[in-house]
Amino acid sequence: MACSLAQGRPGHPLASVSCEPASSRGILRAGLCLGKGGVTLQIPSKPRSIMNRPFPALFLFLSAAPVLAQAQVLAQEAPIAALLEDLGEDVRMYNEHVTFLANPFLEGRLPGTRGMEIATEYVEAHFEQAGLERPVEGDSFRQSFRVGQRRTVAESHLAGGSFALAHGVDFGVTGMGGSGSAKAPLVFCGYGIEKGQEGYRGFEDGVDLTGKIAMIMRFEPMDEEGKSLWATRGPWTAKSGFSRKLKAAEERGAVGVLLISPPGAADDRVGDLMIAGRGSRSYVQIPVLMATSEAAEKLLKEAGVTTPLMDLRRAADARGVVRDLGCEIEMKASIADEELSAENVIGLLRGKGSLASEYVVLGAHLDHLGMGNFGSREGPGKLHPGADDNASGSAAVIMLAKRLAAEYRELRPDQEARSVLFMCFSAEESGLIGSSHYCRDPLFPIEQHKLMINFDMIGRIVDKRLSVSGASTGEGLEEWLAPMFEASPLTIVQPENMSGASDHTPFYRARMPVLFGIIADFHDDYHTSRDIVSKINRVDAVHAINLFHRILREAALRDQAFVYAAPARRGVGRGDPRRTQPPAAPVARVFVGVVTAESTTQPGVVLGTVIEGAPAEQAGLKAGDLLIKWAGKPLKDEDALRKILEGHTPGDRVQVTVQRAGDEKVFWLTLGER
Repeated sequence: MACSLAQGRPGHPLASVSCEPASSRGILRAGLCLGKGGVTLQIPSKPRSIMNRPFPALFLFLSAAPVLAQAQVLAQEAPIAALLEDLGEDVRMYNEHVTFLANPFLEGRLPGTRGMEIATEYVEAHFEQAGLERPVEGDSFRQSFRVGQRRTVAESHLAGGSFALAHGVDFGVTGMGGSGSAKAPLVFCGYGIEKGQEGYRGFEDGVDLTGKIAMIMRFEPMDEEGKSLWATRGPWTAKSGFSRKLKAAEERGAVGVLLISPPGAADDRVGDLMIAGRGSRSYVQIPVLMATSEAAEKLLKEAGVTTPLMDLRRAADARGVVRDLGCEIEMKASIADEELSAENVIGLLRGKGSLASEYVVLGAHLDHLGMGNFGSREGPGKLHPGADDNASGSAAVIMLAKRLAAEYRELRPDQEARSVLFMCFSAEESGLIGSSHYCRDPLFPIEQHKLMINFDMIGRIVDKRLSVSGASTGEGLEEWLAPMFEASPLTIVQPENMSGASDHTPFYRARMPVLFGIIADFHDDYHTSRDIVSKINRVDAVHAINLFHRILREAALRDQAFVYAAPARRGVGRGDPRRTQPPAAPVARVFVGVVTAESTTQPGVVLGTVIEGAPAEQAGLKAGDLLIKWAGKPLKDEDALRKILEGHTPGDRVQVTVQRAGDEKVFWLTLGER
């Protein structure tokens, strides 16, 4: 990547940072260069491993400070250097952290990915530099926990004649079938639709595919523009779904299925391969591979088939076609179920005296949505950098760890102080899994945890308004916080009710006071690919950090104990909480405990992961289930489910219907609380 900094609108210095690719891979040897255009991050094309390297070699490459020290004479030619100098060290450091964590190279920080590993190492390195202790067994900063399972491709092969295709480029092993191998005649089965509109029949009576590999096209009969001949609402009808097509081939004896994208189809998904583990569910036991139309054309040509794929498509557009192509192909698929785990990053600042056995927690979630295969308001396929959600909060945790650790080293020998746990949680976006795990399996007795402070989205402050909820969860907290709120240059909005749906919630359930900092005015970039670092308000984020620095220091040093209190409805603090740009998909208050997978073309919601111990697992739901009915009514898609959940409250008991291995099964689901 190559990044340039440019001054933003008044009141938001350094709110504009643009990023553009510099090379296909390299990032790990980089520096900031000053020039007439501002500050540019230059990255060589040769990648370099970050594993097992000391902190300075790992992460200081993004710091502007060395450049500023070496290039003062160029300040007039580098206005950003001067601006950074004027804004001070805190803004420079915050800019460094949030820019790194939201860099597209980190792949959206999805648990289990290389990008999340890099982000984890980054936090570890800064905790180490701050002098925090490694509190996890085995002298580690990492607390590991199980997230669920995903299907992965262990082995794959697709070839015709002497020509083999490349997995992940030309073809993919999907999760819609099972493991197996076959070398068999290839039969073109058109769209594989048994019964369509206007008497369309994909298979005549008596069609036998025993010992054959069925080549089936995605979607349904289309016109010359590549659009459905049948659909009147939406791009395609339910007949285009995979389930019935694959079962039709298996029921007729096929030993494998090769799905292909029809040439000329007017659908953005024609290049998607739906590789196992990226969101698909199992329908049949035979192997199911998917190839692009270009790869399929090459495969057929190498196997000796002279009929162009477009001609085959046009024949299937007109009527059902089952045609032996007169060639053999080989396919192999080996699918494994892989256990998914994630890691919280935890550093300990040891307290002093009799208060050292009491713990204050400062946390923020480090993870985000990756490529948006779940939780996205745009749908899958786009990288979600998660700059505000929640690189902004994780950067704050790093900075406060360094500040407070430095202050603890200067405490008087007789000064008593509570211990502080700095936490960057994982799998928050999957349902608060990391923070929930910590509260179930804390490093120290949970009753010794006296206060939890959580950051989630503090980087897009508008009109200097920051929301802080939870002041009513502890006895006397409101009075204690009031002078600190008043002294802040920010307007502190205190919502009428305690905000939820973030990592403070499990701690609150464990009956400890919590404080939750979040922007007061939501933006429409929430959970989209547009949540980028160029939009971060660095200056006001540092004001928020300064406020919570004081709160954290006072919490650690005060003599008075923290006592939990159930929050009551209360008056609003300075300013009225509002959402000037509410997210299109508000977060539901209830917790189901599933991560949805990539949508298929048929109605319903695919369950990609079912979280261990969550309401969905307790009800009997499994990964791969297709949720088709909610309370007896058909369920269209994930958006419909999200709207339904917004109308529920924790404890509601709902009848749900799923498709599993071709059968419909009914379960009773009791909704949990987020």
